Amino acid sequence: MNDNARKQTVKAYFDGIAAKDMSRVRWAKDATLRTPLNPAGGETVLIRGREAILAFFNSILPAVRSLKFLHYYTGDGGWVAGQAEISLANGKMLYVLDAFRVENDEIIEQQNHYDPRPATG
Repeated sequence: MNDNARKQTVKAYFDGIAAKDMSRVRWAKDATLRTPLNPAGGETVLIRGREAILAFFNSILPAVRSLKFLHYYTGDGGWVAGQAEISLANGKMLYVLDAFRVENDEIIEQQNHYDPRPATG
């Protein structure tokens, strides 16, 4: 898989947040997500499977006002990352740097990195 295809997969993720429509994101059926806002235990507990990941995002999308994509980064072993600023409905901002392991145009693993306090307080 080439870097441009991985970049498009990451772009689809951030575009999905901006459009409040995560159905366009290509998570593998058995993908995992690590995120500080996981209601089952924060970033110490993985969200497992495409359906569970979609349910998580659908539950938090109402809090998103807008998104500005900033940068795309490449790494080793299929890992890539994207950096964005997410404006929240509460008037606060999330600064995120999300990492993705992408294989065959699907997200296999995702790790969201941000300070969750603007979204929780």
